[in-house]
Amino acid sequence: MDSLGFLAYGFVLLSASTNDIRWLRAALFGSNLLFIAYGFALELMPILLFNLLLGGINGYQAFRAWRRPVMIVHPS
Repeated sequence: MDSLGFLAYGFVLLSASTNDIRWLRAALFGSNLLFIAYGFALELMPILLFNLLLGGINGYQAFRAWRRPVMIVHPS
C-alpha cells in the first residue's frame, strides 16, 4: 500500500517539473486520484476527503486547460 502513496507523491513531483499548465493540472489530477485510492484503502478520511475536493478542482481546471488553444510565444 505504501507504493500507492509513493506513486501519488511521484505525480506531485512530476507536476513541479513541468512548465506546461495542461500537464501540470493533469499530473495534479492524477495524484489526487491516486491519493483518493490510498486514503480509501487505508481508511484515512482526511486524505480521502481532501483529495476528493482537490481532485474536483484540479479535474475541472485540467479540463478547461486542455480545451483552450495552445499559444506559442516566440522570443523576439
